[in-house]
Amino acid sequence: MTKIKIIAGSTRPGRFNIQPATWIYDLAKGRKEIEVELLDLMKVNLPFLDEPVPPSQNQYSKEHTKSWAKIIDGADGFVFVTPEYNHSFSAALKNAIDYLFKEWHYKPVAFVSYGSLAGGARAVEHLRGVAAEIKLYDLREQILLPNYWDNLDAKGQYRFTSDQVKAANHLLDALIFWGTEMKLSRAKLV
Repeated sequence: MTKIKIIAGSTRPGRFNIQPATWIYDLAKGRKEIEVELLDLMKVNLPFLDEPVPPSQNQYSKEHTKSWAKIIDGADGFVFVTPEYNHSFSAALKNAIDYLFKEWHYKPVAFVSYGSLAGGARAVEHLRGVAAEIKLYDLREQILLPNYWDNLDAKGQYRFTSDQVKAANHLLDALIFWGTEMKLSRAKLV
């Protein structure tokens, strides 16, 4: 079965991030052809990168790194849920990515982003460059939530639209297709 990991990419107190992460996770859980897991970086709680050897050398020495490597290695594809902070993505997400190298290789990644008027588009553009360096294959499909605070109800819950649900299902279709195809191709590389 194709395994998809959804990474909630913010650790900020009171963060909005967990809402779109949980939303896309719940949509993905409804799919019978995949196994999905929500990885909340707040709970993963990686310290600031503390490995003495670059991850490309595959010589992890810390238990938290070995654990993170096992989780990411077991995935066939990812959804990164990212805020846009100062025209880029969060330091917590960059830190989580930078811990590893080969575990990311040859897997598709899609993005859900949020922020002000651009909806996190600039954060995703930066993530696409990082994804290429670690041999992730970024998909065109993405969800942008511009000025998300304008669509919160009285309890602070985001009201996802039917168009956003439709776009999310297209994103998941593409991710499942490429996650499955690339899983088969990765098996030939071993």
